[in-house]
Amino acid sequence: MNRHQLKNEDVNFIMRWIGLFVQSSWLLNLRRALMRFLPFFKLQSRVKNIVYLSWLVDIEKVRSRYPQHVQLWEKQGKTIFTILTYQHEHFGFSFLGWFRKLMPSPKQSNWRFYIEPQQQDKTVIFEQVIVDQKLYVLSGRLASDAMPAQFSKAFIHQKNDSQILTQLQINEKYQLSSTVEINADQHLPDSWQDLFPSWDDAIRYLVDQDHAWVEWVDQPEKISQGDIEMPFNFSQIQAAKVLEIDCPLLKDWGVDAHDVFAFVVPELDFYVRNESVLKLDSE
Repeated sequence: MNRHQLKNEDVNFIMRWIGLFVQSSWLLNLRRALMRFLPFFKLQSRVKNIVYLSWLVDIEKVRSRYPQHVQLWEKQGKTIFTILTYQHEHFGFSFLGWFRKLMPSPKQSNWRFYIEPQQQDKTVIFEQVIVDQKLYVLSGRLASDAMPAQFSKAFIHQKNDSQILTQLQINEKYQLSSTVEINADQHLPDSWQDLFPSWDDAIRYLVDQDHAWVEWVDQPEKISQGDIEMPFNFSQIQAAKVLEIDCPLLKDWGVDAHDVFAFVVPELDFYVRNESVLKLDSE
C-alpha cells in the first residue's frame, strides 16, 4: 500500500468513504488537468512550539522506501529522519488577509527524510504528514498532491512551562509519544559529531529547507514538490532534552528512539508558495 493512502482506522464510515473518493485517480487527474490553467493559491500560517526530533538511520534500511531516482542525503552510511510537530495559528489562503483569522488552527506533524543536496538543495521528502482536523485532511487531498495528510483523532501538542508534550497516532506503526524539556545545553550528540562540525551547523541544515517532495497517492512513482518558506531567526532556536519518547516506526529500522537529537523553534511565519510536478531522471 502506498504510504500516503488514508490509513486511519478510527475514522467513521462516512469519513472513510469520502477519503477514498478524494484519492480516486479519476478525480485527482481531473484536478491536475484543471490546475494546469489555474494559479496556485498561496497558503500562510503562524506556527509555534515547533519540536524537531531527529535520528540517524542506516541508509540501506530505508533507501528502498522511495523511487530509485530519489537520492537521500547520506554520510558514512547514515541518513537523517526527522519528525517536526507544531501548532498552526489560522492556516489558510494568504489572499484572505485579515479574514484568515477565521480559519482553524490545526496541529501538524511532518515525518521526513532529506534529499542529497547534489540532486536538489534544501529539500525533504515526506514519509507522512499528520494533522488533527478532518477539514485539512480532505481539502489537502482533494486540492493538492503535496499535502496527502493523515488524520490523528487523538493529537496532543501542548507546552507547559519549559516542557512540550506530544502524542499522536494514526495506526500501530505511525504514532509518537514524546516529552521534551527546553534547556540551554547546545550539545551535539556524539554520534552526530562526525557528520556536522557543530550544534549550530546541524540545526541550520535540519531547519533550512525550501522544498518538500511527496509521492502521488494514486501513482507513487510520480512526485510533486511543494515550495515552502519559513524565515528562521537561528539565534532563537532552543536546545532541548528528551525526557520520554516512543515511536514504533523506528524499530523497523533498528533505531533506538532515545538516540535522538532534539531542539525547539519557538515560533515563525510559514508560507506555501507553489506546487509543481517533478521531472526527475528515472534511470
